[in-house]
Amino acid sequence: MTLTFVELSIGLSLIGIDHSVLIALAISIFDILPVLGTGGIMIPWSLICLIQGNFILGIELILVYVIITVIRNIVEPKIVGAELGIHPVATLMAMLVGGQLFGIIGLFGFPILLSFILFKTEKNKNEKTKSIE
Repeated sequence: MTLTFVELSIGLSLIGIDHSVLIALAISIFDILPVLGTGGIMIPWSLICLIQGNFILGIELILVYVIITVIRNIVEPKIVGAELGIHPVATLMAMLVGGQLFGIIGLFGFPILLSFILFKTEKNKNEKTKSIE
């Protein structure tokens, strides 16, 4: 949420949106919702601008959304993986599978479950190694 807020604040400020920090805060809070997310506001907003003939703003909003989405897909697995001690690819897979199966609970729960499983496996492996010595 913090990452999205910062990206939105910078992006909306750069394209000249008034009250960009407040708008970024509202969108990042809305981003907590699992189905809607940032695109739930950014895409309709850009489409409305395009329909009203404000092509430049519509395209700029789409670009801000695409940049945010790309950065999130790269950075979030690394952050979660570093916190849980899991490889970023495994974290991303766990987040995607968990999110698809169980929504917001699975999005966070699957990486935590994976971390727990890896911890237990590593602990059992260390215990076996100590018992052999």
